Amino acid sequence: MKRTICAVLLLSFGLNMTIAAENDSKKNYENILINNVESKGPGVAVIISQNGKVLYKGARGLANIEHNIALTTDSVFRLGSITKQFTAAAIMILQEQNKLSVSDNIHKYVPEFPTEGQVVTIEHLLTHTSGIANYTEDENIWNNLIPTATTLDDMLKEFAKHPMPLKTGEAMRYSNTGYVLLGKIIEVASGESYADFVEQHIFAKLGMKNSQYGGTQLITNRANGYSRSEHGYVNADPINMMWPHAAGSLLSTVDDLNIWFYALRNGTLISKDSYQQMVSEFELNDKSMSDYGYGLGLFKVNKFDAIGHGGGIHGFVTNALYIPEEDLYIAVLNNNDSGNPQNLALLLAAKALNIDIPEFKAIDLSEEKIKAMMGTYSVNSESQRTLSFESGSVYSQRDDGHKWLIKPMSDNSFYYEGSLSYFYIDKNDKDQQVMNFYSNLSTTADVAIKN
Repeated sequence: MKRTICAVLLLSFGLNMTIAAENDSKKNYENILINNVESKGPGVAVIISQNGKVLYKGARGLANIEHNIALTTDSVFRLGSITKQFTAAAIMILQEQNKLSVSDNIHKYVPEFPTEGQVVTIEHLLTHTSGIANYTEDENIWNNLIPTATTLDDMLKEFAKHPMPLKTGEAMRYSNTGYVLLGKIIEVASGESYADFVEQHIFAKLGMKNSQYGGTQLITNRANGYSRSEHGYVNADPINMMWPHAAGSLLSTVDDLNIWFYALRNGTLISKDSYQQMVSEFELNDKSMSDYGYGLGLFKVNKFDAIGHGGGIHGFVTNALYIPEEDLYIAVLNNNDSGNPQNLALLLAAKALNIDIPEFKAIDLSEEKIKAMMGTYSVNSESQRTLSFESGSVYSQRDDGHKWLIKPMSDNSFYYEGSLSYFYIDKNDKDQQVMNFYSNLSTTADVAIKN
């Protein structure tokens, strides 16, 4: 009897320790939201899962500022370009149904769309290597047409006016036009509208009950989208959701995104071979490899290989990443288009993976020490980063780019406020000042030497 009681007590103690550890972990994730997202403005919903188990999900901020309605993990957000991975998966479904092949010339499905004598395949569209222009860079479309009603065919006629800036296969150059063309190809190959195809073959199949193609329909728990102006937050500009179409039209929740990516990677939706095709590098004309698969980018998070994508659309910015080695998935949805969900996703990843990062806390540093580090640093033979001290503040500027405010966090280091980028300045064995620049949890510094 005593042994039984002891065993029960030990089991209970172990269970309590596990619960306490899980609670501490959840508190750490929650603190990241508290420290990075205001409570009385637009905010975020996030989810972290590993091996199919949700480690944490939470929300902070307001879904509707005017009515003081809080965001929840059930809030529905526009996804922006996270839509592209759904479009890519739809193409793979049709390929598995033998209704198309990614090696097909796009003129099999969109014969009138100009490619300037070049052979553009479906795979070129998927990998952003088609050389086709990006319609969101057209100021007339972006400033004047985006709010207006249109049809898919009328959009493609408008996009056809843009000359191709690159040769097909020459480089990876992001093209929303390419993904709208993929939407048209899905419609031609399937005989269904893009919205219906995604609903029936992805959302309904996976039980993603809170995901849909965006439009003017009433949507339960929809979050309002906001922008920041010089006077504070304002409602985001209107957009007719036909324009983003298969490049950025979908809406979802963090729970549904977790369902989605788990099914995508484990072979529930498409075969594992098809998934592997989606997350593989693409070979360019010069035999170098692009770091973009089919609707998913390929990158590093610290020492880990990662897969993911961000999105941006009127009133919303989003980010989701997956680390295969740890089977870790993180999604961050933001209803403010000036937010930074990528940083938040990386902070959550760092906590989940026990990656050490600087505290990013500003300190007072004497002008003498600051001025000793100012000057121009050569990144390479074609690029420089200049540090300047102006009216008591320190700035960093890469070539002719934006001048960023930076803050000292030690005697020889600075961080970029609102980002995970920072650098240390030391001297090498030639007594030259060297800037060691780290970004996005990188483990290897980009080195620049002071001129």
